[in-house]
Amino acid sequence: MTLYRGRIAADQRGLMDAINRSLPTDFRLLPFDAQTNKAWAGELRRLGLLTAAEQAAIEGALDQIVAQAAAGAFAPLPPDEDVHTLVERLLTEKLGETGAKIHAGRSRNDQVVCDVRLYAAAALAELLDEIDALARALVELAARHATAPIAGETHLQPAQPITLGFFLLSLAFGLARDLERLTQARARANRCPLGSGALAGSGFPVDRARLAAALGFDGICENALDAIGDRDFAAEIAAGCALLCTRLSRYAEQFVIWANPAFGGVRFGDQWSTGSSMMPQKRNPDAMELVRGKAARVIGDLTALLALLKGAPPSYVKDLQEDKTALFDALDTALLAARVFRAALGDAEFALDRLAAALRGEMLATDLADELVRAGAPFRLAHERVARLIGELEAASRSLLDLAPADLAQRFPELAGRDFAIDYAASIARRNVAGGTAPEAVRKQIEVLGKTLDEAKVHRAKWITPRA
Repeated sequence: MTLYRGRIAADQRGLMDAINRSLPTDFRLLPFDAQTNKAWAGELRRLGLLTAAEQAAIEGALDQIVAQAAAGAFAPLPPDEDVHTLVERLLTEKLGETGAKIHAGRSRNDQVVCDVRLYAAAALAELLDEIDALARALVELAARHATAPIAGETHLQPAQPITLGFFLLSLAFGLARDLERLTQARARANRCPLGSGALAGSGFPVDRARLAAALGFDGICENALDAIGDRDFAAEIAAGCALLCTRLSRYAEQFVIWANPAFGGVRFGDQWSTGSSMMPQKRNPDAMELVRGKAARVIGDLTALLALLKGAPPSYVKDLQEDKTALFDALDTALLAARVFRAALGDAEFALDRLAAALRGEMLATDLADELVRAGAPFRLAHERVARLIGELEAASRSLLDLAPADLAQRFPELAGRDFAIDYAASIARRNVAGGTAPEAVRKQIEVLGKTLDEAKVHRAKWITPRA
């Protein structure tokens, strides 16, 4: 179909077609373009620009086009400029003048962004369900390992004893924020731009609120010029995906470290591991490494979108055609990473004895300093006294665990007669505060997180979400 007949004489092919044609990217919008066209046909019928029979014919033809696409009839892809041109051409070929009426009062500017917003709403619903499933899987693992001691680290150095359940919940709570963030992004994306025309609004008195309701949007984009040029929603979604993937990457890094036989803390199933083309002994945690690598890709998608937008003047410019490549990839990659992470983690075996073996006596130094404070010593002085003791023990290749209560009382007279245990379980149990690592605190966190996830799921169940 020649969209510009009467103004542009040349039949664009060759290099111009190569740079201008976006069908290979936006073809996935076809089901949403059909929905947009159906809603628009209904509005044209209300305005008297289509008869009831013409509207029905258009809707039937659109159903046929969607069925053709689902059946793979467009492989290879035809030479149309984009998916919107493809659908309009097919409508016109099937229905003649009736099909040629569909674009009255509408621009590809508002049509394109309407399709992308519909797609984003559907894709986000799928991604949010996957994040929810991953968070719930972590909650189950955390409940199972609420008392399993492991070495907590800061700066990748031994810090304090924590539990594996506590560690896993730290990821689950981060995922709850990702859920909240992307849910909010979806709310801002789920506004209807259709009826905005090229930039100034449709030339026909279309009912934009009616169009929004017909398409499952929460409302309309209030300013036509903003509506057709706005891609904030795309950047915000990509940012949410980038944060999600960055989070998964950080924890994937920890699991890769634990998978090293020197630690031996976790072993991933064969399905999520690879070998070496040269070294027969190798067992690589490649699923987690790939999750880590995918984060860089999604960060790149966000960067591409922001760089695209910073040079685009208000209103529509053809630069914005590039938004879909970055947005689609960010959503696709985030969904894949979350799925792989959940599946690999579900098939992993944690070696609790090996994780506990990384605990070191000096990790109880803070407990000793705290006990001195409870006995009346100023914390800074207690800190200094314990630090000196740790240095002396290191020089003697000894540990706090080697000291009997009498040894402690000799070094710290204020501890004489006090009921104070130098051991990992006691250290963990002492941190029974909101958000702490004590098993009871972990169980309370599980309750809080479960309630948060359930409330978010109830909210998502109310969405009217178009699905391709």
